[in-house]
Amino acid sequence: MKKLTLSVAALALSACLFAAGPQLRQPLPAFSMKDLAGKTHTNKSLKGKVILLDFWATWCGPCKQASPMMQRLHTKYAKRGLVAIGANAFEKSEDKSFAEGYRKEHKYTYTFTFGNSKLADSWGITGIPYFVLVDKKGVVQWIGRGFNGATMESELSKAIDGLIK
Repeated sequence: MKKLTLSVAALALSACLFAAGPQLRQPLPAFSMKDLAGKTHTNKSLKGKVILLDFWATWCGPCKQASPMMQRLHTKYAKRGLVAIGANAFEKSEDKSFAEGYRKEHKYTYTFTFGNSKLADSWGITGIPYFVLVDKKGVVQWIGRGFNGATMESELSKAIDGLIK
């Protein structure tokens, strides 16, 4: 039994050490996303910016509830350096029509990217919405899973205030 316990503990530790996805207080793993205008966004291109990523899909109810929050945060902080990105993933196909139609229908002005399912999978994202807040140095400062309305928006506002200064 002792050997089994040690093996399970070692396996859990190795999973934590080699996790591919975002980890608090660690640099954001490398990424590349294409926005609706065809521009590519990467860690390198966004260096020096505070980044809020939201992995979402058009069929996801909580994701659609979170989109107005993303817009409000974008409106409030974009001029101070926040880059809010809606990272569309887990749709029926990877083309941009899902994200493009949704953004246009709701008149959102923050950045929308598409075709992010492989990235989400490589980061171990299994549920959406999934939020990642990254500081100007590229270090993950906040991770949120699911959406809980005003509480999450308040938490994010405080965190962004602390990062933008």
